[in-house]
Amino acid sequence: MKIFKIVLTILCLTSISFANEKVENIDIKNKEMLNTIYEQVILKDSQKAVEDIKALEKEVRNSKTEEAKQEFKNLVKSWKSVQSTYILGELNEDYIDTPRLIDIYHHGNEDIKVQLDRAIESKDAAKIALFKNSLKSINALEYVLHTKDIKDKRVNEITLTIIKRIKSHLEDINNEYKALHKTFLSDLKKANGILINKLIQNTYKLKEWRIGDVVGLSKKYKDSFDNKRGEYFISKNSSFAIDSILNTYKNVFNNKAYYDYGNYLVDLTHNEQVNVLRNSITKAISLNKKIKNDNFKDAKELYEVTNTIHVVLFLDLIEELSINAKIIDADGD
Repeated sequence: MKIFKIVLTILCLTSISFANEKVENIDIKNKEMLNTIYEQVILKDSQKAVEDIKALEKEVRNSKTEEAKQEFKNLVKSWKSVQSTYILGELNEDYIDTPRLIDIYHHGNEDIKVQLDRAIESKDAAKIALFKNSLKSINALEYVLHTKDIKDKRVNEITLTIIKRIKSHLEDINNEYKALHKTFLSDLKKANGILINKLIQNTYKLKEWRIGDVVGLSKKYKDSFDNKRGEYFISKNSSFAIDSILNTYKNVFNNKAYYDYGNYLVDLTHNEQVNVLRNSITKAISLNKKIKNDNFKDAKELYEVTNTIHVVLFLDLIEELSINAKIIDADGD
């Protein structure tokens, strides 16, 4: 009887040891994954955005119209990547509103086109003429670059003033991310929470605002199709921006080059929904590439697939991570 008790005790202790080891291994993998995402996605994308705005500044300074438009396209790509995983405001509350200073899409109802026209016609110094933050946004930059002549001295001055302000914000973001690298990894539960919540919020904005509003499938614009609601309708970069967002999700959840969030979720949950998420991201990228000249007329399936991405994250995987979801169903980013 004593031998049986001893054996039973050993088995119990062994089971506890194995369980503890499994938890420790998952924690190690979690930290490895979060560090990789921070370095390979968040930091890398923020650095690329700084490089792109500097390249754009150079082309505008040299009054090279077509080259400037191409560099703007590159900036759209890198900025959408930064915005898709923007967690800096959760790490340092001083940076909560920075994205709104850069990008006013779906925020407010003012007509910046009229105000920018007045600023260009004004005799005031560019800094004074562009007195509002919205007039120094990437949306203002799109309008000036694609409807005005940057070879004109005044237009060039206005454009460079906008670029300088955006560049300052992007440099601040990049530098602060570098400074808070260790802070992000110091609390794994918090790190998982802020990253996944940001992705959930932005998958909602992707399917409802950037696709649904245009196609006429969102709550706000039900059965009312209008390409002009595209995020970058003026420059015809709306589908290009969506491609950047989707590829950022791919880099987070399905990148073959490193241990990503999808790999971690598979190890943690063995949930088949991870495959649904990954396949949906791949399919959405493919469907988006079929959009020509920013015409979203036949983008209903793209809306449905991006909705699947959102639902899987919001309803299925977040429960496995024991995270409280925070969805913002409003007009502002």
